[in-house]
Amino acid sequence: MNSYATDTLFQRHFPSTFKESPPLMALGTLQWGTTPIDNNIINGSRGVLSESEARDIYSTFRSKGVVLFDTAEGYGGGTSEKRLGRLRQKEPASEDNNEAIFMSKFLPSPWRYTHAHFESALRASNERMGISKAPIYFLHSPMHLFRSVEFWVEAAASCKRKGLLDALGLSNCSADEVRRAVAAGEKFGIPVIVNQVHFSLLDYNSPALKEMQQCCDELGVSIIAYNSLGQGLLTDNMDEVKFSHNKPAKMMRIQWSDLKALREALRLIAAKHNASMAQVALNWCRSHNVIPLVGCRSKKQASDTLSALDWDLFSHERELLDSLALTRCTLDSPVWRRKLFVILAGVIMSACRLLDLLGLGVVEQASIGM
Repeated sequence: MNSYATDTLFQRHFPSTFKESPPLMALGTLQWGTTPIDNNIINGSRGVLSESEARDIYSTFRSKGVVLFDTAEGYGGGTSEKRLGRLRQKEPASEDNNEAIFMSKFLPSPWRYTHAHFESALRASNERMGISKAPIYFLHSPMHLFRSVEFWVEAAASCKRKGLLDALGLSNCSADEVRRAVAAGEKFGIPVIVNQVHFSLLDYNSPALKEMQQCCDELGVSIIAYNSLGQGLLTDNMDEVKFSHNKPAKMMRIQWSDLKALREALRLIAAKHNASMAQVALNWCRSHNVIPLVGCRSKKQASDTLSALDWDLFSHERELLDSLALTRCTLDSPVWRRKLFVILAGVIMSACRLLDLLGLGVVEQASIGM
């Protein structure tokens, strides 16, 4: 069953590849890096995924027809991209499956400020993923100490003319930044086709998010939703004890009482559909014609996640969840905080990349199954 409106991302920009739209879901690989930093810091006590675990997750998503796989040069300093490249290389050929779309991102850290920096990063990402041209390449953030979003759109257009990418994606962009990027794309000759943002029941009623969504609808820009499960806050496994240690909740200043009515509605809807709360939250995104981006750490979790594609919310269920959604939007974060994030992410990326260059890019646990 799939009664939701069809997203335009595939038919509009990849008409020769996708005659019918693949499932509206994407797999995220933020935790697929393989360096000691990923093992001990990024993934905390859970450590890194083994190669065999990552392969099982990837294969499970591909068997369901999912084509969108999200990564970034900053995820493990490029080791997440390398892992996707290995999985793609070993994927058995199938007439039933559409070709996978690997989507990576350029991180505009302060020490990268030229078009050459953008091109060099794109070439390196393509090489790590084992592709000659990126179908979609993202600007990881519009925040830079002195370069505008238009500057990076122009850089992407130059790379498109060189055959290095097809289209540009945005990430963490507000309505104003989306408008500026799309206008720059029209000026320089590159389509700006998607904006990847924090989009979930934790922030749906934020004016900034609403404005961004309306802007994207008007301009034909698709939305990919990261943190669609609210870092576990919208799932069955969350309880008050686990909530007290949840860092995203602290960062967004969410109290357990703020979630009570929303979580109860999710639980009741899940029970009616014999589904998990996570599936309900993902289908809520899909009901808004937004592509949920999910991260999985096991084949079992992947299977449960993908089960959301087998059923739809009723309109009255979506409307109830809409009314209970919170207003904690990352687009409301101060500019200084958003710029600081880019700087810190750039430092971590550089450290991971150095470890990889020194031959320390794959910890023992990550190599299992290679």
